[in-house]
Amino acid sequence: MFVIGAGAPPGERVAVKNPAAPVIAELVGPAGAGKSAMLRRLGQRHTGIRAGLSIDRARFLPALTWYALALVPTGLEVLRDDWRSTWPVMLHLLRLRTLPAVVAREARTSPAAIVLDEGPLFSLARLSVFNRARENRTRLGHAWEDQLGRWSKLLDVVVWLDAPDAVLAQRIRKRLKPHRVKDDSDEAIYEFLGQYRRAYGDIRARLVSAGHTRIIDVDTSVMPAEQSVPMVLAALTSGHG
Repeated sequence: MFVIGAGAPPGERVAVKNPAAPVIAELVGPAGAGKSAMLRRLGQRHTGIRAGLSIDRARFLPALTWYALALVPTGLEVLRDDWRSTWPVMLHLLRLRTLPAVVAREARTSPAAIVLDEGPLFSLARLSVFNRARENRTRLGHAWEDQLGRWSKLLDVVVWLDAPDAVLAQRIRKRLKPHRVKDDSDEAIYEFLGQYRRAYGDIRARLVSAGHTRIIDVDTSVMPAEQSVPMVLAALTSGHG
């Protein structure tokens, strides 16, 4: 389903999609857009949907070790510029490098689609918003560009969920799980949401330019995530039983 990609540790299958492989998708959007509800419903509605993937650290320890060693120069560069960002940046880069192998392993079970939440585009957006990775020409900037290029070939579908700022702010404040802007003013929340939209907008434009990834837009203020599931399922499972 996948073949060996450049820069992979021995034995790991990454990077190049076979047309017969499952559809690889990611749910993206600002906080409060309904990604968790969508992911849950997709897994419930279709047995061929693998909703959400986590990296088994024990199983992928050789790959994680290989990639961590390769990322040491980048980590040292980030440490010099902003030591507080070093660990989060390394975690996102490790996730970006390791997820293709995780996806490839899961693809062997022949699901109709694999849907990622807080997947590669999430990590790329975080690195862009908090570390300005898109804007600099450092090792981190080059790593960001390389990973966006890799995932622009692997992601078949991106489901973009969004809603007006006022709706998202209300949802962020009402939900039980914590969020960094939950107790902030409307203006602060709107600015936070805007930062993510700009980062995702840049990534989206690059994906569209690459020509492989299909983008599905869902306004969850008009059509709640649960109600849009049939439309998304149709895009994920076309050609699969």
